Amino acid sequence: MTWTIGNNLLFLLVFLSGFAALIYQLIWTRLLGLVFGVSSLAVATVVGVFLLGLGLGSYFVGKWSEKSENPLKLYMLIEVAIAGLSIFSYVVVSFLDIYQYIYELSYNSFDLYGISIIRLLLSILILLPPVFAIGGTLPLLSKYFLTVPETLGSNFSRIYFLNTVGAFTGALSTGFFLVKYLGVLQTFMIAVGVNLLIAGLILLFKNMTSPRKTSPGKSLPATYMLAVLFLTGFISLSYEILWVRILSTYDLSTSQSFAVIVSGFLLGFSVGSWILSRRIDDIQNHRHVFGAFCILTALSGACVLWLFRRFDDISLAFGNILNADLFSVSLGLAFLTSFIPAVCMGVLFPLGLRVYIDTVDAVGFKAGKVFFANTLGCVAGSLFTGFCFIPFLGMWNTTLILINLSLILGLVLVLGKQKIGYRYVVSFLLVFVLANALVFTDQKSFHKDIEGFDVIYYEEGLSGTVSAIERKGYRGLFVDGQNVSGTDFVLAADSKMLAHLPLLLVSEPDNALTVGYGTGATSYSMLLHGIDVDAVEIEQKVVDAGYLFEKVNNHSYRNPRLDIILDDARSYIDAGDIDYDAIVTDVTNLKYKRNPYLYTKEYFELMRDSLDEGGVAAAWLPVGGLSFQDLQILIGTFDHVFPHTTVWYFTQYPTHFIIVIGTPEKTRVNISKLKQGMEPVLKDLKSIKVDNVYEVASMLLLGEDDVDRLVAGAELHTDNHPVLEFSDMGMYMQIDVEPNLKALLDYQKEDLNQYFTGREQQLEKLDEYFEKYQSFYQNYIRRYEANMKRHDNG
Repeated sequence: MTWTIGNNLLFLLVFLSGFAALIYQLIWTRLLGLVFGVSSLAVATVVGVFLLGLGLGSYFVGKWSEKSENPLKLYMLIEVAIAGLSIFSYVVVSFLDIYQYIYELSYNSFDLYGISIIRLLLSILILLPPVFAIGGTLPLLSKYFLTVPETLGSNFSRIYFLNTVGAFTGALSTGFFLVKYLGVLQTFMIAVGVNLLIAGLILLFKNMTSPRKTSPGKSLPATYMLAVLFLTGFISLSYEILWVRILSTYDLSTSQSFAVIVSGFLLGFSVGSWILSRRIDDIQNHRHVFGAFCILTALSGACVLWLFRRFDDISLAFGNILNADLFSVSLGLAFLTSFIPAVCMGVLFPLGLRVYIDTVDAVGFKAGKVFFANTLGCVAGSLFTGFCFIPFLGMWNTTLILINLSLILGLVLVLGKQKIGYRYVVSFLLVFVLANALVFTDQKSFHKDIEGFDVIYYEEGLSGTVSAIERKGYRGLFVDGQNVSGTDFVLAADSKMLAHLPLLLVSEPDNALTVGYGTGATSYSMLLHGIDVDAVEIEQKVVDAGYLFEKVNNHSYRNPRLDIILDDARSYIDAGDIDYDAIVTDVTNLKYKRNPYLYTKEYFELMRDSLDEGGVAAAWLPVGGLSFQDLQILIGTFDHVFPHTTVWYFTQYPTHFIIVIGTPEKTRVNISKLKQGMEPVLKDLKSIKVDNVYEVASMLLLGEDDVDRLVAGAELHTDNHPVLEFSDMGMYMQIDVEPNLKALLDYQKEDLNQYFTGREQQLEKLDEYFEKYQSFYQNYIRRYEANMKRHDNG
């Protein structure tokens, strides 16, 4: 006897299986990113192992399914295994110190290649068991459901459609809702619960019937389709990697943007397979149709490239028409541009399986081989595109390769047809010319065009696209469309004061660490204190652009006392074995890529644990581009780890940042010693119009008690609840600092003089400076409010 269930229940289970699988993928990427970091190599290792595990599971479980007369029961057991193995792996990563110890030991013992091998082995240890089981689900479902040759194509397209819709729902809900409202662990446990729910529903509603009879037929599988499906997998994942990179240059470098693009792909795949399910059984020549859709994929890829080069203009136009904020419109356009070509790709996989499989004989094993071939192509596409094509050929040439690879693939498949009409030849030539024309008539770079500025540097690196612009002596550095730093007074003050303030509060510092090299200005200013400096930078091309910013870095990249470490900052601080007298975190927009990971409670704890006794921690925080509530969360999270936290703001002219500084004891600064410490760096301070010790001291904006009042009751930003990753996305592109500065000043109640010691005359003069800059801030805010009022009145 064998188990059966109703088709409607089966379709629900197929949907839920895809839903859980995408949650696992996104959560595992997050969790292992906290251990290995988020460098391109680390992320590619995790994604590659995940995809490889799916492929291996598809192949071997598909093979084993042929030995079972009860595939539904085996599927139920696989779902239970996914839940159990996932929980076990989560416990190993999160709670067993030996796992972290092995990685830290290898990190400090091996070079880059050795670390990469250890990272690969640890990823396999954690990911392969549960992901192997996930990969076996669709072959088992195929074995159970595909029993009639006449409906083989439509039935497989149907379950592929439902599974992919589930994956789309899992990606979208995880990216926008589940992690935001429930947290990472709770979202992970939802996926576990879904696996157990699937198993429970099968056990509860199963029927006992005689084994199903199938009509196996006699035809052999078209083995060449395995190579074809490898290539289509290669193309599809290459496009996903490529489009995420291109869109990141247009202010779409957030976790939400990534979720939208992945969701667009998945929904496109599901819609394509749904459309196919309604027609596939009536198609006379599946190979011919497969070739035609390869050609359509090429054309859609060229159209997407054309749209990307005009992405800002199109987003702005739609924003004006819809009266919507630019970020939301950009997200919608990103979704559409990934969705439309994915519809064509979504047709290819089930159609390719139908070309390969003509009968239901050994359908589980055959489906497993198809999944394995396609998944191997996805792994190859991800690795080749991320590590070879984009860094060495560029995104424009990568697009050209993928377009023409699709065209060649389509042509080869159609040439297998005995007769090709002239209409098809003409159509193919027209598509070939049009697709390549759309590419060749466009420029080869992808960056934000800023009117009046010349692009003087452009490189596409492993982790980001780096560009530098210039106008009238000013130079600015951009990474993925984010303004990292520049040579104007405000940005120079940003870089220099992040170096000087914490080091001036350390007694006789010997070394310091700065997170992010940028233009090299912070590293240079740190070196002036006569110490050894380490700078952690994730993208080599940023360092390569350093020669363009010698005005602010004075060739700091050549200084023998500076060690530039190419790595993810969190991974380095966590696994490295060096303690510092000062550690400063200086990143760009808090929503950018994985930057929120550099402001969680756990990250600040890593900073604290990597400080020498008496060491000082500092973090750059934006005043604009986020709500005041978010600013409270940021400061509160830092203050939770560093109870002696003070907030500092630049005094000489309006700037867009504050610096939070955590000291081991309550801040007490001797004015005379501060003046003495400034002597070696006074010339550097004067370059940003800081002329004396009182101007530095009066940068103190909030004392410890002020900070405690400010953050009372504020939510913490943690690895499990990364609230800042999701909050107030509507303010993502806004930069006004005055409202938040005003709100900060409302909490200034302490006598800030108490944080300083010195002669009575010195303290009186400092008090005058505090009053001077208080008046300056208030006038600055009043002018802003008056301008806003005039603007509102028309």
